Amino acid sequence: MPNDKARLLLQDEKLKQLQLQNPETGMGFYIAQTSGGNFYAVLSDGSALPLQADQTYFDLLDLSNGLPLPESKQYGTVALTSTFQSSAAAANALAALSISPHYTGGSGAFALVASEKLAKDTILYRYLRSTTDHRYSSGILSAHTYLTTPLDASYANSGFAAVGRFALPIPLPAWHVVHYELPAGTTIEIGTAMPLFGQAGGGVEIRLPASQTAKVIGTSAVPEF
Repeated sequence: MPNDKARLLLQDEKLKQLQLQNPETGMGFYIAQTSGGNFYAVLSDGSALPLQADQTYFDLLDLSNGLPLPESKQYGTVALTSTFQSSAAAANALAALSISPHYTGGSGAFALVASEKLAKDTILYRYLRSTTDHRYSSGILSAHTYLTTPLDASYANSGFAAVGRFALPIPLPAWHVVHYELPAGTTIEIGTAMPLFGQAGGGVEIRLPASQTAKVIGTSAVPEF
């Protein structure tokens, strides 16, 4: 049966507001909810997936039924009020809504199990769908921003590899990579991306518990596959 729904995109101002005012759930994505209790997965470019049945936009049920993500896109005015600041917290909330365990995942890696201070200036990477990182402004990376290491980036060598390795909630390739230098003394939390959202996970995750000065030292692009 053909699916004539469009892919939901958040309007630019709504997206920027979400990114500036809320913690990330994982590398370049948010699991967010409305005041009415509806849940959405959102990527850095505004691509959004309703996690409940939606008559207008391509939703999780469509994805679970094996339908391909639509090429057509449509801007929407969804008002998202809050996000989850870890994949584990999002998974627990989604499981309580009886969303399929094929999407919410099960047992797996324990995320963010260590905390350290950087002994020297250190380069870390962020994988995004967008060329703009709204979590970086005036030389500051926002609290609860996720990054990874250059060593782990060697395994995420394509956009779809990043989807699997960092367990992104919408299977759209994260192809834009921002290289940040964080100063010595920065406190970081370290862990492993959990198997979640139908993806294997397993990538190294680094999260900033507080806002932190950082320097963009370069960007790069990886192929989609």
